[in-house]
Amino acid sequence: MNRYLISFDDTDELNMPGTGHLLDGFLQTLSARCSFISRHQLFVHADVSYTSHNSAMCAQIDGGLSTEDLIGRAAAYLEQHSAPGADPGLCVADWGTMMQPELLVLWGYRAKREVLAKEDAYFLARQCGVHLSEHGGTGQGVVGALAAVGLRLAGQDGRVKGKRQLEQDRLTVRDLLRSTGFDRVCAYGLGELPPDAVICINGQPIKAVYQNFCATVLAVPERDQYRLLPKEQLKCF
Repeated sequence: MNRYLISFDDTDELNMPGTGHLLDGFLQTLSARCSFISRHQLFVHADVSYTSHNSAMCAQIDGGLSTEDLIGRAAAYLEQHSAPGADPGLCVADWGTMMQPELLVLWGYRAKREVLAKEDAYFLARQCGVHLSEHGGTGQGVVGALAAVGLRLAGQDGRVKGKRQLEQDRLTVRDLLRSTGFDRVCAYGLGELPPDAVICINGQPIKAVYQNFCATVLAVPERDQYRLLPKEQLKCF
């Protein structure tokens, strides 16, 4: 079975749907099984072109498409749906042919703290055997698209796009995971919680971060139960 990582970057404008919405829309056109989308925060700097937060989006696709077909369809979708003033970049990494993933991981972490060059992104993509292409404007989005793949490979960065709203005020870890489709619940800084641990929701939307290669809900201890980590504290991921 073919397995890919796909990422979009720099595809939107203010007051228009964001990059995560665009990647989600593309994934919905596919018959293959697609994972959650992870959002990766990159370096915010005056020399970096971005809309509001400089984030890039990545997802995993399993089966159903050849590499050439996936690239062609993604490129066409970007060119049709990206905002007129955007500089969209596309990265597609085939798990079967990708080389030196550790170099992609290093690129991803560099993109969180440095201004990087488009030419260097293309050089690294060729070295690692992944597809990288630009589809409008300056094409500077290739820098972030490559970084998102690297950070997804690292398994310890980013927030999962979307949220889940449950009616219950309190429920066990087992029921929370069954209802949301997320992978695990961890006490912030303490480790994974057992299935019978009780989580206090109190109407708060449930969001996850990408940690230890899993969609992870974070909670904090509160007497004999746990409560969700406040939304403001998730912004650091």
